[in-house]
Amino acid sequence: MRAATPVTEVRPVLEVDAISAGYGGAPVLTNASLRITPGDIVALCGPNGSGKSTLLRVMSRLLRPEQGRVLLHDQALNGISRRALARKMAFMPQSPTSPPGVTVREMIGYGRSPHTSWLRAMSRGDQDQIDEALRLCDLGSLEHRLVSTLSGGERQRAWLAMAVAQEPEVLLLDEPVSALDVGHQLDVLSLLDQLNVRRGTTIVIVLHDINLAARFCRSLVAIHEGHIVAAGSMHDTLTSDLLQRVFGVRAEVHHLPSLAYPLCTFDRQTIQEESR
Repeated sequence: MRAATPVTEVRPVLEVDAISAGYGGAPVLTNASLRITPGDIVALCGPNGSGKSTLLRVMSRLLRPEQGRVLLHDQALNGISRRALARKMAFMPQSPTSPPGVTVREMIGYGRSPHTSWLRAMSRGDQDQIDEALRLCDLGSLEHRLVSTLSGGERQRAWLAMAVAQEPEVLLLDEPVSALDVGHQLDVLSLLDQLNVRRGTTIVIVLHDINLAARFCRSLVAIHEGHIVAAGSMHDTLTSDLLQRVFGVRAEVHHLPSLAYPLCTFDRQTIQEESR
């Protein structure tokens, strides 16, 4: 009888180990641990103030944790130089602002800074990466426009293109679609999906819309009152009980044969309203 082939454990690309973090007062995030596997698309979901953005900022090294550590390929973030980290990881804040007088192409070019130096002009390879980012984010016709003249959806795509040009292994995004209409939300999330498929980029994204998270993300991390209360595949983790626990709403989670992702429907009244 042939011996069973041992299952090889997939090492996390990013690991959060017993993190507590805040902004000078009581911790916003308490004893949070999380493992992100390579090539995953992970949604961070939870109510306002639950700690989603705090977790993302700790993962990007923009916020120093009070306790615990973050590892990138088993190496502590605080042991990686800023330049080396920028070659591996990109962060897109919730409301990015661009310098005045900057064109789309120029701003995308900023994404090449971890790979270049002040002592030389960009190489042909750098220009090729900018061209690829313009193409992937459908910005070719806008490359010479000032970023300040773009619509909200166009501006978000320009910021995403800058991150694409950076060639990160891990991309962290804080509510990149919260200020966009439905059409532009779908455009931006579809671009992230393409980036994941074409380049294998690991993506961690804060989202408020549960159905958008279910549609575009493979994994779910639910955060409530500073604690990670659930983490796993979207199909296994997204349940009616979880939505009630985290958001205080009654909901049904449907797994329809015609859809490859769960679909949530919500009651109009929250649990809190019913208890009054």
